Amino acid sequence: MKYDMHLIMNTHWDREYRWSFRETQMRLMEAGDILIDTMEKDPRFKYFHPDSQASFLEDYLELRPENKERAHKLVSEGRILAGPWYTLPAEFLVSGEALTRNLLMGHRIAGDMGGVMKCAYNIFSWGQVSQLPQIYRQFGMDTILFYRGIDQSKLDKLEFWWEAPDGSRAMGHTFGSYHRLNFWVYVYGPYIKGLAQEGSPSSGSFSIDSIRDGGGVLVHMGDEYSKDDINFHTINQPKSNSIDAAMAGMETLLDSVKEVSSTSNLLFLQGFDQENPDPCVPDLIDQINERIDYGKIHISSLPDYVQKVRDELVATGKDKDLVTMKGEMLSVESNGDAFAPLYNGVFSARMPLKLMNDEAQYRLEKWAEPAACWHNLLGGEYPGTVLQMAWKNILQNQQHDGIGGCHVDRIQLAMEERYREANDISEAVTRDALKALTAEIDFSNLGDREIGVTVFNSALMARKEIVEFIVDVPHSWGMRKIPGHHYKVPIMVEVFDVEGNAVRAQVCSVEDDSMYAYLKYGSAFNFDSSRIKVAIDAEVPSMGWNSYKVVPKQASSRPVDLISTEPNVLENEYLKAMVHGDGSVNLLDKQTGEIYCGLNTFEDEGECGGPLAHVKPEEPGLYTTIDQPADVALVRNGPLSSTIRIERTWMLPESLGAERKVHVPHGAEWIDYGATKRSAVKKAVAVTTEITLRKGSRRLEFSTVVENTVKDHRLRVLFPSGRSDAMVCHVDSPYDVVERGIAIPDSTGWYEEAAKTMPTASFVDVSDGQNGLAVMHMGLSEYEVTDNKQRAIALTLLRCFGTAGNPSETHQDQLLAQCLGTYTFKYAVQPHSGDWQEGAVATEALQFNAPLRVAECTPHAGTLPQTESLFSVDNDQFQLSALKKAEYEEGMVLRGYNPTREDMDLSISLPENITSAEQITLEEKSIGMLEISDGAVSLKVGKGEIVNLLLKS
Repeated sequence: MKYDMHLIMNTHWDREYRWSFRETQMRLMEAGDILIDTMEKDPRFKYFHPDSQASFLEDYLELRPENKERAHKLVSEGRILAGPWYTLPAEFLVSGEALTRNLLMGHRIAGDMGGVMKCAYNIFSWGQVSQLPQIYRQFGMDTILFYRGIDQSKLDKLEFWWEAPDGSRAMGHTFGSYHRLNFWVYVYGPYIKGLAQEGSPSSGSFSIDSIRDGGGVLVHMGDEYSKDDINFHTINQPKSNSIDAAMAGMETLLDSVKEVSSTSNLLFLQGFDQENPDPCVPDLIDQINERIDYGKIHISSLPDYVQKVRDELVATGKDKDLVTMKGEMLSVESNGDAFAPLYNGVFSARMPLKLMNDEAQYRLEKWAEPAACWHNLLGGEYPGTVLQMAWKNILQNQQHDGIGGCHVDRIQLAMEERYREANDISEAVTRDALKALTAEIDFSNLGDREIGVTVFNSALMARKEIVEFIVDVPHSWGMRKIPGHHYKVPIMVEVFDVEGNAVRAQVCSVEDDSMYAYLKYGSAFNFDSSRIKVAIDAEVPSMGWNSYKVVPKQASSRPVDLISTEPNVLENEYLKAMVHGDGSVNLLDKQTGEIYCGLNTFEDEGECGGPLAHVKPEEPGLYTTIDQPADVALVRNGPLSSTIRIERTWMLPESLGAERKVHVPHGAEWIDYGATKRSAVKKAVAVTTEITLRKGSRRLEFSTVVENTVKDHRLRVLFPSGRSDAMVCHVDSPYDVVERGIAIPDSTGWYEEAAKTMPTASFVDVSDGQNGLAVMHMGLSEYEVTDNKQRAIALTLLRCFGTAGNPSETHQDQLLAQCLGTYTFKYAVQPHSGDWQEGAVATEALQFNAPLRVAECTPHAGTLPQTESLFSVDNDQFQLSALKKAEYEEGMVLRGYNPTREDMDLSISLPENITSAEQITLEEKSIGMLEISDGAVSLKVGKGEIVNLLLKS
């Protein structure tokens, strides 16, 4: 048979991994210079793929602006295939909205350079999310190439159909052995190294002697300034250019793919990590073609390869015989490293970065952009430039090795600063928009010594919940501090809604301070004030606001109904929480009568893995807080909110023992340093949990502060669901809620152990169909549901280790990966009847993660009403993903999705000044106009469908 062998010239360019971004970028200068020079001089070097990311050229041209025209010309000619992504994300560790923005930014940057590669090359993520076929389809791509997460046992060929929850289908394409670098391993490596047979990424004939004898030089900086430069580098690298070695590898390469390919088009790839384009490859191809009689090999492009495969499949009718795979791809690798391990350890590596990522996404997606849109709708300017800056910071951090925690400490420091900058931008945009709106709300009904408060809701649903906020009572009002006296008078507040009805309020705290009021001109002035934290029972309409009048009063005694009326017990209309002496909680669901026991227990065990895998020591040294006494105290009690604090000092091993062995991620071997067990020396780890229950709330909230002083361990918090008959759990994922099995298969003999821990975005739910327990969280991206009768939901808080990735690269002793320091973890539990849908778990998780925002103001007249709903829907299962400005034209985009497996009829109410509604794709291409009737649009949203509306006024 004659084969058409497509060689993809690519490099897997990790933006940050072994080296800091700036050092990596300086290495990129050399790669980019070689690439442009080679492509201009040698037309045989026809195509090059920077691994589907646009940041490759953006970063290069930042340092080589003089090469802009040359690079853009090659992109415009379709020779350098840029995009479709901006950076290469770890899909399960970012939001669905972040995936969309990454593609939008990649399209914009690559498009400005001359063209976007419209091929879904997804070789970078540890697993593939369920909605990827739909996401790519909405960006005009119908074939997806990837390898991590695919269950190879279900395939007899590399090609298959992949179906998203909404029914969108894309042609999937996985790889044979050595996936994105099979040509590099089997042919190119032996060619330049002179091996007698095919090599592997870590083998070769190069040595100190061969480099020296070939005219090369090995150089290493050995002074104190260069202590981080731990490896040698080669200058004037010699090459053997052994065609005999290459031909031996060529036969092996052919055998590895020809039987598993459905067509005569075979895919070969050159993409090793940070690999410079080598000008010798066209000569190598010519020599191979002179020696083979089974076809031709040529430098090709992914779009050309994909199109030829599809054409041949259709022509032969084989497209009808392809296996159909559905849903997410999260299978571990059973065959071996040559095929691609899942490496599920990344879901908990460097957990502090995961927490920062989650906060940055919520601040930007759920508050900054919607608030900016509200302000823009009402006449304000949309701050698009700074919001794009925030997104760029986040997306740069979400490149897979960054957010995956597979890197040296220097990179974590840079990522933390990017997240802080993104949060600074998001908060400034949110603050400015909400303050401007507050200033336009009519508060002319306030008296001179009354305070206006507006509660804002960015969710696409009405919310009734307890909200806490600050109001300031100037001392000049004479309520807190009586003129001529030194003592302070207790103070309280009365709160009234827009109709003058009294609203239940609770004073949580009072602090006296000197406040500044900044002026637009003339700096600022200050005044002494009593800063009062108030809780009220607020009702706020969907995506809008509601206002209240706060009237400060001198305190008077009055009977109140307290949430805590028994020692160590919190109780409201729906829940009763009983805290035991060891800090564990029994929770009664008063609606179903179910009691959930032993909630919020902690376990800690040893860790000798790294970022890619959790590996237990041979002696794990498991510790739990069960039956370990703790200090339990009621620290706040009121009619709207009460809190119990649990404090403990936990003695844990300070690290692994002095002797250890370390797992090497790119192979089954170990670097052996002796036995693995936890140290006999122990240190104190302080763990403080505050448990809060609010009036009318169906969830019990936890805030746990851990002062981590020890290394080499994994710390988790457990919530036994008691649903022993539950066979599956439900977990939110980008644009979806997925179902996952609980049972752990026997993985004896597999390359990777069957995965017990999995990724989660904001909640995990276990139900037996009658009743269930949901655990929601802020940024705790890894969970396990234990495969026993307890069916406990375990959230990973910290997984601490000391390596950056592969110990054979000697990047050990990475102190920040040990997560020493003080961290706050926030999570909640919600018992419910039925499944996650009946329990409205997705809605509860959103409300937990995106709290209401509050602004206070002085009396003033305005043009806006004190209560307003700008957008609303008639189905709370519909989940809002974005309200943002359109990318390419005037107007704003409202995006949401149906996470259920049932179609829904949806009506979306719009602001009065919206006059045009158009359904568009994620890429913001038109699908069709929608009719606005009585201020609303109606549409059918299919199961699992992502819907985008372009709205114009």
